[in-house]
Amino acid sequence: MKKAVLGGAAVATLLAALFAPEDEGSIVGPATATTRQVERVAPPPLVVAAAAPQTNRALAIEPRRGLDDEEAATLFAKQSWQPETPKKIMLDQQAAQAALPVARVDANAPPPLPFQFLGRFVDEGKAAYFLQAGERNVVARPGDTLEERYRFDGVVQGALQFTYLPLNLKQTLAVGDLN
Repeated sequence: MKKAVLGGAAVATLLAALFAPEDEGSIVGPATATTRQVERVAPPPLVVAAAAPQTNRALAIEPRRGLDDEEAATLFAKQSWQPETPKKIMLDQQAAQAALPVARVDANAPPPLPFQFLGRFVDEGKAAYFLQAGERNVVARPGDTLEERYRFDGVVQGALQFTYLPLNLKQTLAVGDLN
């Protein structure tokens, strides 16, 4: 197929060379410019009315004023998006907790619960609760033993109830509305 196309192209080139006109001596001459006379008409006279003076102060140019010392001092100060109030509240709370006397630990009291409530999932009528213990995430269902010291008993009056197994004492984790 390629040979036929190439052969056809070669034959067409030869025929074009044979039948080309032999008028090699004709050169196109330079273009000639023609001019025509255009009648120029003077524009109508421009009527200028006296303009009223502008009193718009918003467009007035005023000299540049310098920065006062307070503005200059805060020009390159450290900026933050964090409002000052929460920082102050947190520092006040930390100071108040540091000032509290250390409470005496009861030997028969269980340690505080190491869990934080993250959420709940219900599948086919069975609820699973997502908890966080330190850096680990835990899925708890009623009856599960967690961290070898706690048993998850279930939900009682809107709070998760655990049993601290070494002392067999009940502890609750308030979580709010579980809808």
